[in-house]
Amino acid sequence: MTGEQSLGGNLNDAVHVGGTVRRRAGPWTPAVHALLRFLDQAGFEAPRVVGMDERGREVLEYIDGEAYAGDPVPLPDAVFRDDHMAGAASLLRRYHDVVARFVAPADARWRLVGPEPHELICHNDWSPWNALFREGRLAVMLDWDLAGPGPRLWDIANAAYAWAPLISSARAVPGIDERARRLRLFCDAYGLSDRSGLIAALRARLMYVGSFIDEQARLGDPGMMKLVGWDTPRKMFVDDVGYLDKHRALLERALA
Repeated sequence: MTGEQSLGGNLNDAVHVGGTVRRRAGPWTPAVHALLRFLDQAGFEAPRVVGMDERGREVLEYIDGEAYAGDPVPLPDAVFRDDHMAGAASLLRRYHDVVARFVAPADARWRLVGPEPHELICHNDWSPWNALFREGRLAVMLDWDLAGPGPRLWDIANAAYAWAPLISSARAVPGIDERARRLRLFCDAYGLSDRSGLIAALRARLMYVGSFIDEQARLGDPGMMKLVGWDTPRKMFVDDVGYLDKHRALLERALA
């Protein structure tokens, strides 16, 4: 198809065509489309489903705004402003409150299924590189292809990891003391009252998702193969888990 403009994206090679975005689909796509249609009906802004194209790609409405693909290209430092991080936490809370009413199709197949309890459908990848900004303000959650059932705390922990950030190699927010402050601010903005299990949940999630990436890459998933090529699982298993373990006491004090 002519007139395609690459939008980047680590997993599904998104392209902009006219007023649409087209991305590689998979067995998870019908379930994700059911979720997106529910969100649209509930008044929660997210990409609207158009359908599928002649090449079997999913077709979503294009939403105007600014988005940043992230790794391996560094994000602009401005993305990590406190107001953006607090807005990200508030938006995640609003999503969780809305999606709690969603009833998934009986035959739903999800790309990433977290451990029980399956309290809601997690976004599973809410991060600065899956955010849309308008006029310098955080506006929309993008990239729902990893959505799937899991614990609410699982989704909160992953988002805090990306937005604080607690990624060991992140350069935009130097110093563990500043990251700990931002972690507390994220939890405050979300309205998370019981924070005692957050760091443990994040550590478990890093190990779980790192294994998921490795497994899916071995099965031939091109997006996951790309992440393995960037050494992402090892960075999660070794670098990020090691960073958490080293600073766990400080982070938990900040959350107390």
